[in-house]
Amino acid sequence: MQQTFDDTGIKRRPMLKAAIAIGAAPLGLAIAAPLVGALITNPGKDPITTAWKEGIRLVRDDGTPIQPGDMHTGSIETVFPGIPDGNTNKYADSPTLLIHMRPEDAAKVKVQPGYETAHYGDYFAYSKICTHAGCPASLYEQQTQRLLCPCHQSQFDLLESCKPVFGPASRRLPQLPIKLDSAGYFVAQSDYRVPIGPALWEHPDNDK
Repeated sequence: MQQTFDDTGIKRRPMLKAAIAIGAAPLGLAIAAPLVGALITNPGKDPITTAWKEGIRLVRDDGTPIQPGDMHTGSIETVFPGIPDGNTNKYADSPTLLIHMRPEDAAKVKVQPGYETAHYGDYFAYSKICTHAGCPASLYEQQTQRLLCPCHQSQFDLLESCKPVFGPASRRLPQLPIKLDSAGYFVAQSDYRVPIGPALWEHPDNDK
């Protein structure tokens, strides 16, 4: 079993409790912490606009940028917008999963129309916020190429551009268009092109 943990600022004790609770999970999971079931904060009245913008670097929680070669094949990492103040934890609407797929799997991805150049080689980036209830979709099952949300068991097929294939989620995980900057680090091409999070976040009255 291959596991990849990244530090998102949440203590490991709750994560370990959650890991025990899902002890029957299939082998081959890469885990992008946290596994806890806490909802990610509702971004408010403008769920389409996040901190991602053209040229903003993808950085780890400690602020370090990422370039091809930093992640081994089949790994996953939670990334945040590389804003100058360095406080990645305040961007509750922006956690994103950067996935380095195996070349043979990446070649099978059915890219959505208009997203043909949204990935970089075998690297794809999707919102970490589950479209069912806003929990973190943080498990990567390499054998089936699915992202899983441990809270309510929604599953998203990476080969179908994160289309939901199991569980209560009814909408894809939005894809973040990425590219490399002049220094060879991953940056966003733009913000997300569709709203992030649960469908109910799209309606301003629901955030009361």
